[in-house]
Amino acid sequence: MCKLEDGVLSNSGLSMVMLHEDTLMKQVTEIIDRVVEAGLYNYWISLHMDMKKLLSRKIAIVQPLDEYYSFNLYHVQPAFSLLLMGWCISALCFVVEMFYNRVLSKRM
Repeated sequence: MCKLEDGVLSNSGLSMVMLHEDTLMKQVTEIIDRVVEAGLYNYWISLHMDMKKLLSRKIAIVQPLDEYYSFNLYHVQPAFSLLLMGWCISALCFVVEMFYNRVLSKRM
């Protein structure tokens, strides 16, 4: 194998042998470049990894965040309900304090 200058080589276990003078070398190189640029190779690898996960029957708790994730108001609904509960408790404390100060000030 040839060394690549400042390049990263990853071995995926797939290989294809072609002669240097092969007439289809240019077309094969162009197809490989297009597949990698389009992201099909990464998609195929992710499908392969997903299939391995399913076959291993193990559930991963940690998921990588390199994928698109739809985050909407449904996901923050518990936070808003806790915020509303906090506001209600603080308003109730304020009313009790005002009432307590008025009753206590009339007694003294």
